[in-house]
Amino acid sequence: MSPVARSIVRKLAALAVLAALWEATARLFPAWPGPFVVGRVLMENLGDAAFRQALGGSLRRMIIGYLFVVAIGVSAGMLLGRFRLLDELMGSVAVAIHAIPGAAWVPLSVLWFGLTEQAVVFTILLGATGVVMVSTDSGIKDVPPQIVRAARTLGASGTAFFWHVVIPAATPKILDGLRLAWAFGWRALMAGELIISVSGLGELLNVAARGQQVDQLLAIMLLIAGIGMAVDGFVFKRLDRLVRVRWGLAS
Repeated sequence: MSPVARSIVRKLAALAVLAALWEATARLFPAWPGPFVVGRVLMENLGDAAFRQALGGSLRRMIIGYLFVVAIGVSAGMLLGRFRLLDELMGSVAVAIHAIPGAAWVPLSVLWFGLTEQAVVFTILLGATGVVMVSTDSGIKDVPPQIVRAARTLGASGTAFFWHVVIPAATPKILDGLRLAWAFGWRALMAGELIISVSGLGELLNVAARGQQVDQLLAIMLLIAGIGMAVDGFVFKRLDRLVRVRWGLAS
């Protein structure tokens, strides 16, 4: 069996164990819906046009917010890593932004943008940009000394040295920050939609909770978790693998 096949089998086995534990819990507590009930509700939801529209709205906001996170976070992190004085003045700001949970930014977003879609996107931006700035800054600072010495010996300097030596060497750490930013942004999106109540998965969670619809609540939570895991597994893990192989950090 190939390594990929073994990995798939292990993951399926883990999911089967979790499903069995879930089903056992549901049998002990009848008010708690089991995995098959929740799965059926989820399939019914995906067949509903209004539900798909809410899902599309969440994904659209996430993509827009994440693009802003990448552009602003990486650019700001490069500036901090490139200019020591700027890092000394503003580096702590990036750490402070990173330390504040995404949900804590929702009131400020509402204050500035009102109960609008822009407020949700701004929540994603504030909730995820800090980690990209910090990881980019750290990646630039932590370039291995032997790489720096080799590049200097070959005559690299100035802007060319920064773009062709430092940035490529820092790419794995930058990618780690982008991967974390997706998770932070996804959580910030749900927090924003829960409070602001624009059409999206967060709003559907709110409706299900108010109506005490446990099966609906768990179905939406399962979908949220599934999307997060799928993006991480099919995008970021593969991209991380490609980068690390390219840079000789994995075989």
